[in-house]
Amino acid sequence: MTHHDRTIMSSSVSTQLLTNLKAGGCDFFVSVPCKLLAGQIQLLEKDSDICYLPVTREEEGFGLCAGASLAGRLPCILMQDSGLGNSINAIKSLIQFFQLPVVMLMSYRGSPGEPVPAQVPMGVLVPELLKLLQIPAIHCHQPADLAEIRPLVDHARVAESAVAILIDFQLMEGEI
Repeated sequence: MTHHDRTIMSSSVSTQLLTNLKAGGCDFFVSVPCKLLAGQIQLLEKDSDICYLPVTREEEGFGLCAGASLAGRLPCILMQDSGLGNSINAIKSLIQFFQLPVVMLMSYRGSPGEPVPAQVPMGVLVPELLKLLQIPAIHCHQPADLAEIRPLVDHARVAESAVAILIDFQLMEGEI
């Protein structure tokens, strides 16, 4: 697969991701910088149908998501899985305590073949951390898995809870 083919595939995945999130009702987005989610971030920056705010830290993003949720919006935060560790207090004492629906779209860096070895130690802990935090999650390994997003977003809204979507780096790089 050529670099051009991977770019087209990644762009298609980015579009599908955002289409599913918006179809589920997400209308407020925040993001911290993430190379693997750059396609979604670029699309959000151009989307006049939603509110999009870039942030510098995950905790800041969760604060904005809480406010958006209280204002009747369905927020989504785009972040690296390593940011989950930075966010535990905000998730437990704000999002979960006040039962606020928030969708977390996370690039997952703990998969076999991860090109940045420093990403693996936290990455392999993320699925277990999500279970420990009692956050329902799906793990998207291939484009067909993106169909699971809408029901999970519906769950966030109905159950008034945080949910997580893990996206493999291979999927975002279009290498599958």
